[in-house]
Amino acid sequence: MKKSLIAVAVAGLFTAPVAMAEVTLSGAINLGIQVGKTNGGPGGQSLTTNQLGSNYSHMDLESVDDIGGGNKVIFHYQFDISGTSTANPASAGGAVGNRNSFLGVAGGWGAFKMGTNENVYERMMYTADPMDGAAGVGGNLNILATPGAHAIFQVGQGANNSCAAGCVDFYRRSDQTIWYESPNFSGFSFEIDHTLSAFKTAAPKSVDPSITSIGGKFQPDGAPFYVDLSYEQHKDMFGLIAISAANPLGGAITGTSSKDTGIQIGGGYTIGDLGLHLRYEQLKYKLDGSSNAVDEYKRNAFWFGAKYNLPSGYVGGEVGVAQNGKTNIATADKTGAKMIAVGYFHNLSKQSQLQFIYGHTSNDDNATYAQAGAPGSAPGSTNQAFTVAIKHTF
Repeated sequence: MKKSLIAVAVAGLFTAPVAMAEVTLSGAINLGIQVGKTNGGPGGQSLTTNQLGSNYSHMDLESVDDIGGGNKVIFHYQFDISGTSTANPASAGGAVGNRNSFLGVAGGWGAFKMGTNENVYERMMYTADPMDGAAGVGGNLNILATPGAHAIFQVGQGANNSCAAGCVDFYRRSDQTIWYESPNFSGFSFEIDHTLSAFKTAAPKSVDPSITSIGGKFQPDGAPFYVDLSYEQHKDMFGLIAISAANPLGGAITGTSSKDTGIQIGGGYTIGDLGLHLRYEQLKYKLDGSSNAVDEYKRNAFWFGAKYNLPSGYVGGEVGVAQNGKTNIATADKTGAKMIAVGYFHNLSKQSQLQFIYGHTSNDDNATYAQAGAPGSAPGSTNQAFTVAIKHTF
């Protein structure tokens, strides 16, 4: 439910009446108790923790200004108050973070936007996920969009995020982004996202960290199915360096430039109250100018999710499998992992929901896939988390 805000203070600055665009405030607060456990892997130490976790909590300001000819100027600013920033209902201090925010123009031709964006490649995954937060406990991003390397979610593409030392994830919020969203062409739509070269450097080596993300979806109006395909390229973000620090790829790896790519294809079908989703993904990391014999790594993953609507809410479940990675020389043995999750989501009202979610990630001996809410992801570890949370939307 959105509530209008009257810009009295701004309007008062003018002596003559001025037409003001309406501003709306909306958002969601998701807070609960998480219990996480890791066995530390072979020879490691078991650890169990409990904490308050705020998954996908955010507040949104929006404004739309009709400029005629069927076109509108659109503004959206999203304040991140989830566990992915230092500002959340469970933490003291810290600054409010910028999540997905933009200024743009939209019309019958589509929309052009500028700002901070969770790109189309990422949204293909989390819109299919039944856990209400793909980067949270049990979400599919515990196995997709990452080759392990302890990471589930990362932000940015520039120097502030130390990409020279390796940025591995394909689920990330990028800044300095421009993008185009197409209109719906009889069920088909697409999006193209690109980051500008704001973080380009000349020394000690010339690098130009950037992201290009392209995706298309086909879902005819009223049809019970959808299919989608997306591709994303990371330039000079040195993902292989991050992988080598976590997995046995032949020692420390360096390079002068990099090109990392991800491709995924997915689909879903709804049968009455049951929704089914499938997804396949391949991630590939390539280094140029490497002094190490290993300069390429790729891994494949598969994911299945299901959601069943109930009069009281819904239940969801999912299974993800990451296969062994492969370098340009040989298979990286025992770098695969399996993830399972189940959840029940009980509607307390139109605005509030009670959530129960369990996620479990089991790593092969050399794999380091994490589980959100668990206190670690050492090689070969088993990581688990359970959360009981309340989600309130407004």
